[in-house]
Amino acid sequence: MKVQLPKQLQPMKYQVQYRAPSPPAPGVTRTPEEIEAELKKIEAEYEKLALVFFELPQDIMWTEPPVICQWQEQRKLWTSNYVNDYKFNEDKLTIQFRTGVLWPIGIATLRYGNLPYQGWDLRPDPNGKGVIITVTGVCITVTWICIGNTVKLHWIANATTSALKQHFNKPYSVKKMVQIMREAACDFFPDFDGHNHLEGSCPKEWVAERHNYHAMAFLSRAYNFQWSRWNQAAGSRNIIMQLREAVDKKREGKFQLLHSTPQKAVILKCNELSSEFDTDPAMGMQFYPDLFTLNMSYGSVDARRTTFNMKYRLVETVFDMLQELKLSSYS
Repeated sequence: MKVQLPKQLQPMKYQVQYRAPSPPAPGVTRTPEEIEAELKKIEAEYEKLALVFFELPQDIMWTEPPVICQWQEQRKLWTSNYVNDYKFNEDKLTIQFRTGVLWPIGIATLRYGNLPYQGWDLRPDPNGKGVIITVTGVCITVTWICIGNTVKLHWIANATTSALKQHFNKPYSVKKMVQIMREAACDFFPDFDGHNHLEGSCPKEWVAERHNYHAMAFLSRAYNFQWSRWNQAAGSRNIIMQLREAVDKKREGKFQLLHSTPQKAVILKCNELSSEFDTDPAMGMQFYPDLFTLNMSYGSVDARRTTFNMKYRLVETVFDMLQELKLSSYS
């Protein structure tokens, strides 16, 4: 008696490696017949490859075309060697490509795609007792509000998806905020070796940079700080930024340039709009070892009073955010 075995899927080896030819060298001319013959050859090779199409998830901030890669179990690594005919629809957030292997597919984004910063601003919240931090990256602009020992994601300008909207105006610790934004591919928090992975950064001496952030945190309810175009070329031992008192909106003055080094902090004679950068101090400027000491002598009575009334928890929250953002090293 013949026993019939139930039908089942049988494993089948499928592996086709193909790379479309690169464009001809500059100056090389081809006839229309040659071009048409090559296109037909490419299309015939593409027919042998599997066509993959899918929509990208909306909970990720896709600011640029993602990289498609596949897991090669034998070598224990991600590879894009078998990916061909890649097409990314920015409006519909869809991806289409052809592949010669049916391995697990991964979607990768550049971690530091929003760096270096195009600008930043730190100022007191006029509608509350917090501090507003706004950072403009290459693709998007993010605004946070620090209140007490928490930070809130207030707004994202030029967002490509609805990612992170569910976290707007919800209080989180700084550590949790960093985690949430990184998981959404919206990373504004470079690691200490981040400057090795991108061009246009200006890594500062970390001890001096960290000390300056602590002073900025103490003064964050009394001053408005902004980035300066002179900072990037100033070198690792020089931090250049703009500042002005912001205790009273009716008495807000013009921005001045602050020059901070490991030895001193000084207000400069030149400003952001000057044709050349000059380290000459402003008229009558004395020696101050850091930004905090400068405010104690150079700042107004209201600015000094506001600084002494700062809540410790808010100071540490602003300081932690500045440490994570590393504004002076990436703008």
